[in-house]
Amino acid sequence: MRLKNALISLVLLICPCALCYGQLSFSGVNGERGYSAMRGFYRADLDNGFVFTPHYEYYRQTDKEYDESGTISRYKLTGSYELNDDWSLTAAAVWQPTAVGYRAVGYGAGAEWKPFYRWGLIKNPVLAVWAGQERYKVYVDRMGNALADSFHQIATSAAVQARTELASWDLNASWHKVIQYKNNNFPPDVTFGWADIPYMTAVIQGFIKDAAAVRVSYRTNFITPYMALGRYNYAERRGTALSLSAGMRVNWGRTALTGGVEVFEPRREANRKTYFSMSAEVDF
Repeated sequence: MRLKNALISLVLLICPCALCYGQLSFSGVNGERGYSAMRGFYRADLDNGFVFTPHYEYYRQTDKEYDESGTISRYKLTGSYELNDDWSLTAAAVWQPTAVGYRAVGYGAGAEWKPFYRWGLIKNPVLAVWAGQERYKVYVDRMGNALADSFHQIATSAAVQARTELASWDLNASWHKVIQYKNNNFPPDVTFGWADIPYMTAVIQGFIKDAAAVRVSYRTNFITPYMALGRYNYAERRGTALSLSAGMRVNWGRTALTGGVEVFEPRREANRKTYFSMSAEVDF
């Protein structure tokens, strides 16, 4: 399984480097009991207004070799087209093949607006909006036991992202909201195996109803410390959860290395999860 994942990553991410300009990025986290997750993408700029970005992501709950079925993978392809200096359009599709009793497919589209280049200390502001739909199938309960009938769910969602530079500060904000879950009756013993929180590499489990996060970093020529704070709510159970990450990015020419820590639900000791993250980026 690991060899297969490595080969898929090479095909999706490395091969396009010979054809165009872009950025190659890998991010990974490790946590308790052998938890690990990886996200990789290659941003291929065709230099004609089109940009294509294939992604490969996976996570596993344990490092035991016999538990290869515990790996969940996701494949994603994003394409964008720059209409002019101010506007660009984006579309994406996501496929999560059946693994550990979960399956998903998603698609969406959005637009990005750059109102101006500089105004006082503010530089490169960007506002992006997104709408999409994701379809889930769940075949197991929380304990991994097979359900008598699979649970189907369709989530229609919207998202807004904003970013800008303020002197040496980089400011980012993200908001995501599920407008409607088609099936509002969540069985108490059912969850989903993949959920993303903005600015976090680690993957959590559950149906997310809404999430908001901010990320702040301070740029220098060599190092860039950062911090991110998120707040999210689950759809299948009550309560608000927090996410927190902090670390440092080291820049060296066209290469950047980042190390940090990610914490989910830091205020609840029983549910707290801590992960250590590393990432590398190379511009071509």
